[in-house]
Amino acid sequence: METTVEQAIKFFELYQTMFDSGDMEAFSTFFAEPFISVRPDGSVQSMPTNKCASKFFSDVYDNWTAEGYSSFRTKDFQVTPIGKDSMLVTFTWVMLNDSQSAIREWRQSYNLLSKSNSWVVITSTFHA
Repeated sequence: METTVEQAIKFFELYQTMFDSGDMEAFSTFFAEPFISVRPDGSVQSMPTNKCASKFFSDVYDNWTAEGYSSFRTKDFQVTPIGKDSMLVTFTWVMLNDSQSAIREWRQSYNLLSKSNSWVVITSTFHA
């Protein structure tokens, strides 16, 4: 049986791969309905449906691509189980350009909920 840490890392490997693919319709299925994101400027973005999340992350993807984004790397995972059906996962994102040089990095936390034997993100918070 996988540990909570292993489950979290596996989930975010898939999450990262799907984001990097640019398929935001498929990427939006990683989120609960509704989903809430606390953005780097402290604003709160509420997405009541996966369709809303798809539109939101399409815009994010386009903006980051314009800044030179090509892919992500992750590091420094911290996983805190919250009961048997939830966990808090915090790690550092490293945004990379085509030559795999870091554009920038940031810490972000995610609250995951187990639904139908898979995990979904219910909230994410950028660390300011």
